[in-house]
Amino acid sequence: MRYHRIVALVSSEVAEIGAALLGAEGLALEVLDQTTIERPPRGRVGLVVYAEEGDPQAAQEVAAVLARAGIVVELNSTLSDEADWRDSWKKYFQPRRVGRFWIAPTWQPASPVEGERVVTLDPGRAFGTGGHASTRLCLAALSRLCGERVVQSFLDVGCGSGLLAIAAALAWPEARGRAIDVDPEAIEVTRDNTQQNGVASRILADTTPLDRLEGTFDLVLANISAETLIALAPRLRSCTRETLVLSGVLTEQADRVVSRFVTEGLILVQRDIEEEWCALTLTLGVP
Repeated sequence: MRYHRIVALVSSEVAEIGAALLGAEGLALEVLDQTTIERPPRGRVGLVVYAEEGDPQAAQEVAAVLARAGIVVELNSTLSDEADWRDSWKKYFQPRRVGRFWIAPTWQPASPVEGERVVTLDPGRAFGTGGHASTRLCLAALSRLCGERVVQSFLDVGCGSGLLAIAAALAWPEARGRAIDVDPEAIEVTRDNTQQNGVASRILADTTPLDRLEGTFDLVLANISAETLIALAPRLRSCTRETLVLSGVLTEQADRVVSRFVTEGLILVQRDIEEEWCALTLTLGVP
């Protein structure tokens, strides 16, 4: 499959706004910064969007969305073959350990010790290979919760590659869950990855909007952006039966996010930080 890989380089000061604007257009994003394996120049953040080969105007559309907000952007669009792109990732993507989890590609298996779980995941056109701090922070939170909570149901909001849903399914072998995303291709990737990791029978992945999702879940994971989390706060609260893990939050935004969810009746029990990113673990019960 051939596709356009569009990288919009913006100043780090406006990256969060740019990501929110592109997300509001229904575009699935990969974010490149100083915490990711592929790094942009210092002071810049790469907002990566993928488009089908038959959509030559996609790059101009990305630029137009950002320009309307006054964001200066340096745009780079390449037409690539997915197999070639995956081969180029082999020099970057090696097995990595995060908490109790290993994230490993198919071409180089991990060597876990007792109690560690391995998520097999090749790079693809969906966010989430454990290369970004926001994803690693979620995995660290899951590692801690393994010893603290009994989870029978989980929800991964904005699932991307399905990494967090798969990790939850491996951490709690009796649990069943949902993985949702606005991007149909992310759902296709998630389904492939759940099959590869032997958990497809326990994870339903689809594009059901959060506000149409029925029921509640013991554990809800949302690695999105701060502005989106704030906007979704009432619905995320109503889906949560016990524990909510939020990520994709810059440390300077954390207090505002916490304040919004506290008004929904949640209690902050843990704040994990890596460089300028943080993840927040909240609960409906007593901390």
